[in-house]
Amino acid sequence: MKFWTEADKLRDKLNSLARGELYSNYSLMPISWFRVGGCAEILFVPKDEEDLEYFLSRKPEGIPITIIGGASNLLIRDYGIPGIVIILGKAFNYITLIEDKRINIGASVPNKKISNFALKNNLKGFSFLNTIPGTLGGSIKMNAGAYGSEIKDVLYSTKFIDTSGNIKKKSIADIKYEYRTTDISDKMICVSSILEGGFAGKDDIKQEIEKFKFLRNTTQPIKERTGGSTFKNTKNKKAWELIRDAECDKLEIGGAMISQRHSNFIINKGNASAYDIELLGETIISRVKKKTGIKLEWEIKRMGVGPEVTI
Repeated sequence: MKFWTEADKLRDKLNSLARGELYSNYSLMPISWFRVGGCAEILFVPKDEEDLEYFLSRKPEGIPITIIGGASNLLIRDYGIPGIVIILGKAFNYITLIEDKRINIGASVPNKKISNFALKNNLKGFSFLNTIPGTLGGSIKMNAGAYGSEIKDVLYSTKFIDTSGNIKKKSIADIKYEYRTTDISDKMICVSSILEGGFAGKDDIKQEIEKFKFLRNTTQPIKERTGGSTFKNTKNKKAWELIRDAECDKLEIGGAMISQRHSNFIINKGNASAYDIELLGETIISRVKKKTGIKLEWEIKRMGVGPEVTI
């Protein structure tokens, strides 16, 4: 594993700016759902929102800032992530009902917890979140969705802190949402959001959740080391269909392979590197393009540095 040689010096330089936790050369592999990846040069887990704001407003210029949520739809490259990696911890894991149909939620709340809270309060529109790994912040950034619903469908407003420490609030109308993407800058850190649903009977909501859970459990490799859907679906065809049509559904590279349960999932057999996973993904993109003329787009976000991937 590669270590950042100046990490300790940088941590010492930043110590006076933070009340939260600061680590140097912190291995990110254990938090990655793929169980791959290198170290964060610096990891910062802010104590609270004020700590994050203060730290960002006073940090030295020129240091890269990277935000990681639940790391469920993420590939961290083998040499790690330079600069400061920020993970929002338990201080941002809160959820409260603020009006009859609105919920105020911290960015580190797991999606499943949101769905269960909504069920408890007879709120519909959140059932799909029960099947999406990860946390709210990442879901807001990428417009996470499943089974015909997306986070934009229930979003009312979001509070951000940018990488200079400025607080910004945006309503759903201020954000451009498209399929699995938004115009939210990488310099904007979601710290909380207000979501809004509608009223429904508890039994109806529970039935919908169980339906979605059954679909996920029977079609996706939920017990494997994976990063979720690898590629975005295209306008006219599902990514898994294109992968199958290009005869890529049995591909393996190193310790990475295509799931036999769902062709749009790459899994780590146990000894894969991030390089293996990324090379397998790029190989699929190349073969699908040659076979169908369609270029698949990564849905998984790739971060950090590693060996160059060439096809």
